[in-house]
Amino acid sequence: MFSLSRRAFLAAAPSLAAVRPSGTESPATKVALVRSTHPRLQRRASVEDPLDYETVRDMVWQAIRYAAPKAGSLDAKIPAGAWVVVKPNIVALRPRRSYRTGDITDMRVTKAVVEYVARFSKAARVTIAEGGSYRRVEDPESSESTTQNGVRVDARTFDWGTEEFPGFAGSLGSMVDQFGRDFEGKRFDYIDLSYDSIRDASGGFRRIEVPRSASGVGAFGERSDYVVTNTIVNCDFLISVPVMKVHDRCGITACLKNYVGTAPREFYAPPGTFSNLTLHKEHSLEERIDSFIVDLAAFHPPDFNVVDAVRGLQYTEHNNGRPDQMLRNNLVMAGEDAVAVDAMAAHLTGFNTCDMEFLHMAAQRGMGTMDLDRIDTVGDDPACIRERWAKPRNWYGRSNREWRVTKAPDSDLRSWQLYTAPTDTLHFDRCFARETAAAPTSAAATTIHAEGHRKAVLWAGVSGQLSAMLNGEKVMEQENLGRYRVAQFRAPVELKPGPNLLVFHARSSEGAPRLSALLADPRNDGDSVEGIRWSA
Repeated sequence: MFSLSRRAFLAAAPSLAAVRPSGTESPATKVALVRSTHPRLQRRASVEDPLDYETVRDMVWQAIRYAAPKAGSLDAKIPAGAWVVVKPNIVALRPRRSYRTGDITDMRVTKAVVEYVARFSKAARVTIAEGGSYRRVEDPESSESTTQNGVRVDARTFDWGTEEFPGFAGSLGSMVDQFGRDFEGKRFDYIDLSYDSIRDASGGFRRIEVPRSASGVGAFGERSDYVVTNTIVNCDFLISVPVMKVHDRCGITACLKNYVGTAPREFYAPPGTFSNLTLHKEHSLEERIDSFIVDLAAFHPPDFNVVDAVRGLQYTEHNNGRPDQMLRNNLVMAGEDAVAVDAMAAHLTGFNTCDMEFLHMAAQRGMGTMDLDRIDTVGDDPACIRERWAKPRNWYGRSNREWRVTKAPDSDLRSWQLYTAPTDTLHFDRCFARETAAAPTSAAATTIHAEGHRKAVLWAGVSGQLSAMLNGEKVMEQENLGRYRVAQFRAPVELKPGPNLLVFHARSSEGAPRLSALLADPRNDGDSVEGIRWSA
């Protein structure tokens, strides 16, 4: 099967570097924010209250109504007789060491979404679907299986008790069965996506190319064909119901990151494990997972989104043992536009929205807008909710993509070649035509436009030797004697109002050098400084 390489595709694609992606002239999209203190709730509670099911349901339903899609309401958008899939994030079960409250979607939020669809829509079938790090009961392999009271269980049969999610008792399976009894004429079921691969006529796993968007944008991952699931591809209506939390590799988990659970582990787990390591190995792009997040979502973008922000995890996406890791917010978000909802989630957790690589990719595919100025928030005021969550230890924002490059560092800057890097790393050997391949010594320049005086920290990576000049003053000189890494060297800098010229000279004894650069906030936690714009 012929396919354009991901690097070649990205190099030819429109720039991903713009602070505001193209298409922001489209009408504003709605994102609903409903906290437990919201005045229109029938049963209000404090932000510290553990809540009960009726209060959570009231929050979910109010958020769904506030975030009415273009069809007028969620129930109006769901076609009569439709197969609706509700996709929560249930990545792990107790007592797995990585599990902690706030790591998975609150069962009450999932239940409230299913009850809304059951009660108000004309759907014929409602399915809860997820694929997590646990084998199903019928799997003959025993590694990474879960037992409860001496009996093997899975996501459908695990009994959550009554304490972790007050007002929810029992298992997903018992909840599904109860809905079946309460709403005769509708079908309710659970599907484990880890075992739901699309297969060919012989029963083998079938790889499918990422569908192209209306504007022609295809896959972002290093490999463009995926094994995906029948349920996600074939359902009529898909509702993403994630938990909002911090993630090591992409910043946050919300609507789009929720799609990682749609990649079947029966294919992507290496022998003897039940993790999706093969997904990461095959489809990451230069060590970022953002590429396959958006690729997986492209097979069936969410038709609606409800985000559990009742409790979430800072620092990292799984248990790190710190007593302050779990944060209670008593918040529910909802919206038709998954990109907009995720952009708001990034904003509420204190990230710079423009650092979310997967949002740039999703916006380029036309999945939605990440521009906060084009988002109408309905319900509670985000300014009263936003907090600065602790970042992952190795987090760094989105590096600059807009460059002028040259093999002759002493030449006039105006003669340097314009180049848009498709990833965080500027590969000098890819900037020039083959007949004029990059030299061991190369240079690159970029301009930072600042709204006012800004203090920042320059984070740079290089293979070889590096010197950096900001507005004619040397601000960094480093030599990397080990493995190249993005953003491995740091130096404090100050930006003046208006344009600031940043010039790098790079030299490598082993082929053409590589370079990366971002300007981090003075907190030095990896977020890009706000109020700046890059250009060549």
